[in-house]
Amino acid sequence: MSKPSLESLASFIRDLDSKCTLARLSENHIFAGSHGGELCCWYAESGDLRWRAEVSGPISDIAIDAGRIYATASASLHAFDAESGQLLWSRELEGGSDFVQAWSGVVWASSSVYELEIDDFIEATIWRFDDSGEQLERWTINERPWHFGLHEDGGVLLGLGRPRCGFLRIRPGEKAEHFEFATDSPVTCGACGSAGRFLLGHSDGSISSVGTDEEIEQYVESLVTTIAGTDSGFISGHEDGSIWFDGGVRNVDGTVDAIADLSGDGWASSWDGSESRVSLLAAEAREFSHDARIRHMDSHQNRLIFGDDLGKVILLESAVVKRRLEEDLSSAPENDRNQALRERLRMLRNS
Repeated sequence: MSKPSLESLASFIRDLDSKCTLARLSENHIFAGSHGGELCCWYAESGDLRWRAEVSGPISDIAIDAGRIYATASASLHAFDAESGQLLWSRELEGGSDFVQAWSGVVWASSSVYELEIDDFIEATIWRFDDSGEQLERWTINERPWHFGLHEDGGVLLGLGRPRCGFLRIRPGEKAEHFEFATDSPVTCGACGSAGRFLLGHSDGSISSVGTDEEIEQYVESLVTTIAGTDSGFISGHEDGSIWFDGGVRNVDGTVDAIADLSGDGWASSWDGSESRVSLLAAEAREFSHDARIRHMDSHQNRLIFGDDLGKVILLESAVVKRRLEEDLSSAPENDRNQALRERLRMLRNS
């Protein structure tokens, strides 16, 4: 029996000009960025477009603070008005831009330099700006950060790759402070956990939790490709298709690209080189097909979004998902007709 499609669960679907490189949910809005440099904001309730901006892509990351959207894209940092999408200022960074964080009028960003001859990153720069775009400070390090999070002390915490590995804590006006983990495995990804803790995944499959005290756990011996914090802990996805979730390990085909939690249920996207799958990690696990690789997911309250390599941005709502799962999506011909109708309506709305 064929698997039902992810789109059969969608409340609505929107399209970008090229591959989705960023998908983010806030209280009332959806933000998505593309490889081509398109940055869109939609109303989460209706799916109506609020604004659209375009810069040199790809879009890497965004941060929201005090009525502004800060975005890293290509080799630059941009500031947009959150109401209109108007570009307020841009600053060129060294190398390719990576992460951005903003809080209370201070903007932190990172950029990195990739050396083709050695096929690796050779250095990164951490930048601190004020909300008018004036550079306040910068730090240069010999590693690329693979996680970049705001710290409660007003600085940032960075999970590092080789050569040093471990993590950095950077405070305004101070030198970067390096800390080692019990494991010397490079950091590959990270997320914010509960109670202000940082979750960092490593190439050996271990998970570091950095907060009051450092903790190291290893549940799966495969590189951590993605991690998300939940109310009860975290979900981690791994290169070999393993997923640590709710105290146990689930397995899917291919590499796990993205994970998120929707109303207590874990969701994961995976790719086996030719086929994309989306897995619902509930007690009664379900699997859904999709026509493109999904590398980006985000959730907020009762909403979940996906961004794929075709530029589709797909919104799921927990109540709608529950209702449609109670219908037999995989066997009822009526559902196939409804799905086709929804697709035609989506094309008309986006035309």
